[in-house]
Amino acid sequence: MLTKKMFRDMRRHKTQFISIFLMAFLAVFIYAGVGGEWRGLQKSADDFYAETNLADVFLYGSGFSDEQAAAVENIPGVSAVERRMELPATADFENAPTLSLFFVEKNAVSKLYLIEGADFDERDKDGIWLDKRFSDAHSLTPGDTIPLTVGGMRYEKTIRGLIYCAEKVFDSSSKNGALTLDFANYGYAYLPAKAFPIPELLTYTTMLIKSGDTAGLEDQIDAAIDGKYSVFLEQEDHPSVGMFANETQQHKMMGDVFPVVFLLIALLTMMTTMTRMVANQRIQIGTLKAMGFKRSAILRHYIAYGFFLSLIGAAAGLIIGPLSLPYLFYPSMSDFYTLPEWKPAYAPAFLWVSAALVVLCTGVSWMACSKLLRGTPSETLRPKAPKNFRHSLLERTRLWQKFGFNAQWNLRDASRNRGRSLMAIVGVFGCTALVICALSMNDAVEDLKNWEYETIIQYESKLVLSETATPVQIDRLMDKTHGEAIMEGRVEVRSEDAKKSCALLVTDETTLRRQTNARLQPVELPADGISITQKMADSLDIQQGEEIEWHLYGVEGWTKSKIAAIYRDPANQGITTTRTHFESLGMHFRPSAILSARQVSENLAGVDAVLSTADSVSDWEDFTEAMYIMVYLLIVAAAVLSIVVLYNLGLLSFTEMEREMATLKVMGLKSRRLRALLLTQNLWFSAVGFILGVPGGIWLTRVIVSFSGDEFDFPVRLHLATLLISFVFTFALSILVNRLFSLKIRRLNMVESLKAME
Repeated sequence: MLTKKMFRDMRRHKTQFISIFLMAFLAVFIYAGVGGEWRGLQKSADDFYAETNLADVFLYGSGFSDEQAAAVENIPGVSAVERRMELPATADFENAPTLSLFFVEKNAVSKLYLIEGADFDERDKDGIWLDKRFSDAHSLTPGDTIPLTVGGMRYEKTIRGLIYCAEKVFDSSSKNGALTLDFANYGYAYLPAKAFPIPELLTYTTMLIKSGDTAGLEDQIDAAIDGKYSVFLEQEDHPSVGMFANETQQHKMMGDVFPVVFLLIALLTMMTTMTRMVANQRIQIGTLKAMGFKRSAILRHYIAYGFFLSLIGAAAGLIIGPLSLPYLFYPSMSDFYTLPEWKPAYAPAFLWVSAALVVLCTGVSWMACSKLLRGTPSETLRPKAPKNFRHSLLERTRLWQKFGFNAQWNLRDASRNRGRSLMAIVGVFGCTALVICALSMNDAVEDLKNWEYETIIQYESKLVLSETATPVQIDRLMDKTHGEAIMEGRVEVRSEDAKKSCALLVTDETTLRRQTNARLQPVELPADGISITQKMADSLDIQQGEEIEWHLYGVEGWTKSKIAAIYRDPANQGITTTRTHFESLGMHFRPSAILSARQVSENLAGVDAVLSTADSVSDWEDFTEAMYIMVYLLIVAAAVLSIVVLYNLGLLSFTEMEREMATLKVMGLKSRRLRALLLTQNLWFSAVGFILGVPGGIWLTRVIVSFSGDEFDFPVRLHLATLLISFVFTFALSILVNRLFSLKIRRLNMVESLKAME
């Protein structure tokens, strides 16, 4: 009998119960869906790193001898050491793509990951193991030959296998300043060291080290090889590892924070719905007691509402989330990251969170009905005594008399139904925060794009110079394109508190690339001194006027410089100086690129690649596609949240005020006037929730972009358009929900409503 009653109650109060189901479903759907996505990425990367035995430390220098490698390997805790040499090469195809050739000793540390073909053979002098994505772009398969030009000499190698490299999950070295990977124009390959054509010229510039504990390892290596190295880079600081870790961390944060809003709304809805339903069924409960039903049986009956609804919602979210959401992100992410497999991963945390949600909803149901079930059958059968409401302080002032009937009625109702009012405000707060966050993230991405490609970049083409370009060629290129030379590279910087790897920009009276201050306005940096980006200064915990030490990759000595200025840059965190100051420090200025205000498209001698600003903007939009997917997801979730909460609020208000509405209708108030009463209350709650939700959304946006990594500096600010769109979105939904009650008010049976409480 109680089971039939439960299904009958669910049909009568289907809207409230559907809203509880939806909130429980969305909470677990987003948590398990986004969680399955980032956990899948993390697991795939971790398995990739483990299977390829990715180095714990990357040591770079001008050349490492056998004695130095042996000295490092003898350090306690070091389990393996391997050396390699990297050389740029050109594949002799029509588009002259660039290949990075890795000549390795044994392929035991940071091994290649074989996709197709034969295993790596360190004795094979004629074979080459080629980047799978490069081979796909050129329709190459194992057994094919590939012609290469290395240092002016031409060779032909036979492709033995197609591979991935764990250091190339995110390949920053291949972009030459672009954001997307063009696998037709860039790739990499592994070769045995014995395949190097001139053995006496083989110079190992990288040492790959495996060590269980890297704490204090740099000091030990420094002592073992007498400081003959330029860069000590731990695995987590490697550009590929760090970039991918930041990506997964950002997704993790999104999956952890957003479900909290839906869980909170589900609990509030459950509490409000169950409290009202139990109160309205007071006579039924008394009857059940009088018929001999035990208190525990009746309690289980009402607890079952929260238990089954949350259980079904959580189970649906647990199943559907990981099977759907990850595949919205994977297609766009696979354009920028290279992993052996792309599939979601399940975690025990999904079950624990789902179980916690069910327990909380069940507990809320118990709290809502346990008090009423304590009385005797005779007490329960008697109608509940009306609350002894007192006039509020506002009602005892003269100001109260100046309010109209609409305002007085709604103020009094809100003060006497605080739980329902709180639920409405929290619901609108959550909706507004999600919409503001989603739109602000979209604004941040657009602002960064405009900041980079409109304020900073003033050129149309960037000519990336080849390493073999001669000074004469560079001068001719500058004359031909009316260009300006810059030098870009990587440096290691350190302060008293930290050490970082970052970008270096050396300008030579450059006008086509600006720097900006904290307000994103163009500024002139000091010509004599080193300037550093704000984000890098924060990472190193340094201020203007303090000193840092830095050195170029490949240079073993450190240079000490005072920070002359701090500026902001959207996508190139590091240090900037002028050619004059750079050369005054005893360093050689060698241009790496030429900036031109003209559109350059022809092939030019000494140029590896020509990057147009228009193509870079398109690349940026592709790069941020995953961010846009999250924005759309947030907007849809916010709309569902707002509709469910406001409709549930309106339905509760109508149910609780049905007698009052009938009384007002008998007194002559038209349906239009009654709808205005409900609309006024909805708009008030929407206004309060909106005002609180705006700063909440901005805070949430700042939290999200804080996980964007060390490379990007997203500007977060509230745009007027975002504020207006959020305002219209929130209040339009409130008005729309109010319109849904028009028929209910028009069809209100005054006689039944007035006699129902007798």
